[in-house]
Amino acid sequence: MITLAQPSMALNAENVPGPDYKMWNTWRVPKGDTPSHVIGWTATVAKGASGGKLNALVINCHGRPAHLSLGTGFGWSEVPLFAGLAGLVDDIYIVACKVVSFGGSADGNLFCGAIAKAAKANVYASNASQTTGLWPSIPYGKIDGYEGKVWKWHPDGSNELTDL
Repeated sequence: MITLAQPSMALNAENVPGPDYKMWNTWRVPKGDTPSHVIGWTATVAKGASGGKLNALVINCHGRPAHLSLGTGFGWSEVPLFAGLAGLVDDIYIVACKVVSFGGSADGNLFCGAIAKAAKANVYASNASQTTGLWPSIPYGKIDGYEGKVWKWHPDGSNELTDL
């Protein structure tokens, strides 16, 4: 388990299997919500947190290389929206299957780096399918960890492998 400092926010996609992550603020994002609404509401929540920002944002959804199935979906054209979170979140944990890939038009490495640069935050994501396994629930303030290799992108877009 990875413990996240609070206040943090979890965005759990409506169609992702449970258990959901639970943070200081938890939102079950409907399939019909637009990326601009998701980022706008996240920014509003962050501004209302103690200190005026979130320690972490957890994005829990289905994924594929360079794509997040949260609301109506986040791809390359939605990356600039993450600038709305600049200065409002320290770390973004993307818990979605196979977001990270290398090469081609769906290069998840460049995608995650671009999100980190736009949000001016650290971004974590994996190259493998994700599962909560047999956990019946995930304790408050925690994510269960990652399957596969996990990279960390820094706000300048550079990255490194982590031991998460």
